[in-house]
Amino acid sequence: MDKTLKLRLKDFNKALLTLEEAIKTRKNKFVRDASIKRFEYCFELAWKTAKLFLLDNFGVEASSPKECFRQLGKNKLVSDSEVEKFLEMADDRNEIIHTYNDKFAEELYRRIVVRHFILLRKVYYLIEKGGMV
Repeated sequence: MDKTLKLRLKDFNKALLTLEEAIKTRKNKFVRDASIKRFEYCFELAWKTAKLFLLDNFGVEASSPKECFRQLGKNKLVSDSEVEKFLEMADDRNEIIHTYNDKFAEELYRRIVVRHFILLRKVYYLIEKGGMV
């Protein structure tokens, strides 16, 4: 594994641990909002780490989060249904950074807890294991 990829993966793991800590904390508005912020930077590290992984291992250049997640599917690293979930996660991330709505924040927090965190962790383990999950 390339040194840059190793460093990015290490940062991604640290970020995932902070997100996990937040979502395991008793929920209130502060915890919800902190979880959303932590989700945002985990999302950024997930796609950028996957981007490096795809380039190093498959010679694939992905210039956006959605393209990166599609490439994970095209290279048989995740299933088609997981690609769809990744694309929905990207939409959630885009919506929360461009508009703040309390109702959407509640919905997003729930999705982070029940689905997005699991997907982000899957990306981490996939890359850590070198594409063998």
